[in-house]
Amino acid sequence: VFVLWGIITATIFITAQFAPVSWLTQAIWWTSLTVIGTLAMTIMTYFWVRVERLCWILYAWAILMLSGVVITDLSIFLGWGRVLMHLCPLWLVLSALGYFCTAIGLRSRAFIISGIIHLLGILILPYAIGWQFLATGLVMVANLLVFAETQWDMRPPIENSDLLTQEQKQFNKEQYL
Repeated sequence: VFVLWGIITATIFITAQFAPVSWLTQAIWWTSLTVIGTLAMTIMTYFWVRVERLCWILYAWAILMLSGVVITDLSIFLGWGRVLMHLCPLWLVLSALGYFCTAIGLRSRAFIISGIIHLLGILILPYAIGWQFLATGLVMVANLLVFAETQWDMRPPIENSDLLTQEQKQFNKEQYL
């Protein structure tokens, strides 16, 4: 899921920074891609979040991503200049909120740090004038790829789940150790 979102995020922010594609066209493409990514995330993680009793995290991320798309699209289609000027901070805040929700559910310091990094990313945006989409994309994609490639901390896995076989429970226990 992290790699999938890394690819989606890189595509969106690199195109916004470098491609001479109209905002209206990008809004349509990126809304479609974000909805597809949200559906793929749901399909890919639904069993795990059910086992770990963390469905609310999945729902929180879906709400954050879809809310961000709605706000972004409305600002583009209705010409909300003030919102358009702050799309990068908007997406960094939405991602930070998602990471903080994940941190609470998993009891993970790594996700708290990621949320803080996203908020700190907002502070560098004024210094990246003309390169804000690239800077935002770098912050978001770097975090996603780090999570995709590393083992992050979380609370112990649920042991008394009816959804797992005894072998799967044992594997979870060994992997956690």
